[in-house]
Amino acid sequence: MNGQVLVVYASKHGATAGIAEALGEALRAHGLVTDVRPAKEVRRIDDYGTVVVGSAVYMFRWQGDAVDFLKRFRHELQSRPTWLFSSGPTGGEPEAEAKVKEILATQPPVSGNVTKYAEQIGVRGHRTFGGRAGAEMQGVFERWIPKGDWRDFDAVRAWADEIARSVPVAVG
Repeated sequence: MNGQVLVVYASKHGATAGIAEALGEALRAHGLVTDVRPAKEVRRIDDYGTVVVGSAVYMFRWQGDAVDFLKRFRHELQSRPTWLFSSGPTGGEPEAEAKVKEILATQPPVSGNVTKYAEQIGVRGHRTFGGRAGAEMQGVFERWIPKGDWRDFDAVRAWADEIARSVPVAVG
């Protein structure tokens, strides 16, 4: 198995893409050849020995592009170390801020619409990171979400360090 890493993501407004890019940068800092791509653009994963898949979470569900990626590649992912990450909890009011901290401290399981794929694949782990809600979010429900950025890039880099330590190194 080679040491190349693929980080794929589904991101509606760019916050999850930012987390994926930070993961890719941190993995590259460990000397790993790493590509970061939107899930809907990936056509094959043959060149990658390790895969990280992430999605924004809305209404407790992963985005369709990330779920479709897991469906399309579930058999190939079974033979590769695979990790998942979710992005989404946001705060605003003191009670919401406390809830975000509680969610991130307990690291909830992967969203329900992904559970069966995570089990079939045998993922190595899952992390939830805080999300971001910006002024561009003007959907029916989105406009009521408090705006701010709850992403913790130190936590993202620390998780990337964990992943990097377990990536098989290509012997050539």
